[in-house]
Amino acid sequence: MQIGIVGLGLMGGSIAQALKEKHTVFAYDRNPDSLQYGLDHQLIHEAAPDIARLAEKAEIIYLCLYPEAIDPFIKSNQKLFRSGTVFIDISGTKVRLVNDVVPLLRDDVDMIFTHPIAGKEKIGIRYADKQIFIGQNYVIVPTPKNTSQHLDLVEGLARDMGFKTVSYLSPDDHDEIIAFTSQLCHVLALALMDSAPRKYPLKKYVGDSFRDLTRVAMINTPLWQELFLDNKPYLMEQIDHLISGLEKYRKAIKNHDRVKLVDMMEKAKHLRMQMEKEVT
Repeated sequence: MQIGIVGLGLMGGSIAQALKEKHTVFAYDRNPDSLQYGLDHQLIHEAAPDIARLAEKAEIIYLCLYPEAIDPFIKSNQKLFRSGTVFIDISGTKVRLVNDVVPLLRDDVDMIFTHPIAGKEKIGIRYADKQIFIGQNYVIVPTPKNTSQHLDLVEGLARDMGFKTVSYLSPDDHDEIIAFTSQLCHVLALALMDSAPRKYPLKKYVGDSFRDLTRVAMINTPLWQELFLDNKPYLMEQIDHLISGLEKYRKAIKNHDRVKLVDMMEKAKHLRMQMEKEVT
């Protein structure tokens, strides 16, 4: 297949690297250095000098853009693409995006909204790595416009990239669960670092648990502030749930309630162990 990628950063570069062995990959990025890096490191087959050139070459287009850039891209550029083009969104939120973008689409093109749940706490194509997809989860968010043929196509490409589990969710279900499994984790890591006691050089006193918990605080701030605000209702709800959970631990510790602490710990440990056993 002729695959086009708009936005050759960490995710775009990783997708390109993962697909180029089975497909022909073209890419466009506003930064010529990113395109040159992609060529020099054999992440892509050809760099497109502009969107029009990419539209001539590719039948499937991955939009590896920040969420707020998707609407303007479709408004400005979809006229350039051939009939039958399939756009694939990879953004981390869906409700606002689906509601805003679907009405803009031409009748003879399609957009599949997806979320590859993978990444790094790094920014830019120099950190592109197809290995981040191996064995990970991929979510497809269908709309009434999508055909079964296009959905199967996108699932097949996800498998080609190495994803193990492909799930289908509504926009609301996607944003609700991702608020918990992804965005809340970033909020927690950021808040934990923000509350660090300033009088200690942390590096001397941390272990793997702290490193693991706070790794995602090394965040792409322009992207994640968009994701937080795009998903504000669900993320606020999850933050409130977390605060409630922390209050339970605070109360048990304050009251020296060993029974309550052990009960909460065992329940949480059981849920975490069950997650590892879940059959997909």
